[in-house]
Amino acid sequence: MNQEGPRTRGIARIYEQRSIARGYREITLSYALGYQGPINPQPGQFFTILPHRYPLTMMRRPFAYSASSNKGFSFIYEIRGTNTAELADLEEGCQVDWIGPLGSSFSHSESDTRPILIAGGIGVGPIYYFAQKLAEDGKEPLVILGARNAELIPHLDWPENVELRICTDDGSMGIHGSVMDGLENIDFENAEFFTCGPRPMMMAIHQLAKLHGSPCQVSMEEMMACGVGACQGCAVQVVDSNDLSRQMFKRVCVEGPIFESREIVW
Repeated sequence: MNQEGPRTRGIARIYEQRSIARGYREITLSYALGYQGPINPQPGQFFTILPHRYPLTMMRRPFAYSASSNKGFSFIYEIRGTNTAELADLEEGCQVDWIGPLGSSFSHSESDTRPILIAGGIGVGPIYYFAQKLAEDGKEPLVILGARNAELIPHLDWPENVELRICTDDGSMGIHGSVMDGLENIDFENAEFFTCGPRPMMMAIHQLAKLHGSPCQVSMEEMMACGVGACQGCAVQVVDSNDLSRQMFKRVCVEGPIFESREIVW
């Protein structure tokens, strides 16, 4: 995986906030003060933000990039609790303090392998960004999105050369079943897997890729307090690459969030 480069801190303004599915929003931020560009975040990396609104109970929070340009960037989030409800209340023009890009990014082979991108829930953000970058590079990735029902599938503008398979548990859209059902008729010998979403889903993708000897990268989602490696609160258990019988911990915010799936102790 590509490791983190220089990070920047600045102020951005909310350019747009829109609903993309039931309970899901996408915020687009435009660079304002402190922008020293180009920032050029990579798919899989994240940033932290703190809205400039008081009184505010929210601490700085991490979000994965879902899009980026020389004018600003976007992210997708789910309204789950108090903090994300406060985000949903922010209007266009509101300022946020941001630090980024942080963490490692997805990296794909330059060979003829086909990227297979699988997302569930809020994991769609980094997968969407990665699919855009791959399409720009002339790749034709297969993207598989999973949700409980059609109302939870985000409305996004996917590039034309992306093959999109939608899977819903109730069959209300696309394939009736999980993302595993969407992986039928895949050429595993010619596939690279990239996934972000619920841990059980990513573990299942890891096991399938391992069974077929295919490479697999996962974007780990852990609670982060600092986002810069100081508190070590987001550590995950991994296998020591120098001694496979030994286990150790790595910080998702610094050594991750992107890991080879075989490195994770599931």
